[in-house]
Amino acid sequence: MASTDLTAFLWQRQAPLTALFESGNVDEILEFYDRDLSFSDHAWKATKLNYEQFRDFLKSTYDTSSSLMMETHGVHGTKEFSVWEWTLKVVAGEDDEIRGLVKGKEIVLRGCSLHWWKLKGGRDGEGVGDWVIAKEADYACH
Repeated sequence: MASTDLTAFLWQRQAPLTALFESGNVDEILEFYDRDLSFSDHAWKATKLNYEQFRDFLKSTYDTSSSLMMETHGVHGTKEFSVWEWTLKVVAGEDDEIRGLVKGKEIVLRGCSLHWWKLKGGRDGEGVGDWVIAKEADYACH
């Protein structure tokens, strides 16, 4: 696969996930993740979460936020491993000591997500929808 084709593939695969993170639709976000997921968000000290724990983490994130906006700066890598560079703007809907959120106050995080992708069962890997995230590690700073 030529590098321009790979770059287009990575951006096409990432775009709907970025939009879903902004929408807050946890069930649709989870469709991008493998049931044997290993997830860590080092900025918010949520490490080594499995799929169900990740679901709870997402629900908690949206329950404590009144606004969440993502801006993608880059997506790089291979079909099996990619790095998503982003800025996250969150307005707290309530105080959240774990995440350092204060109700009504916006925080801005700049970070990246490392994604280890794998093919969905029975798929050939040609389409962007043939892949799910098996492992994710997020890093960010204020």
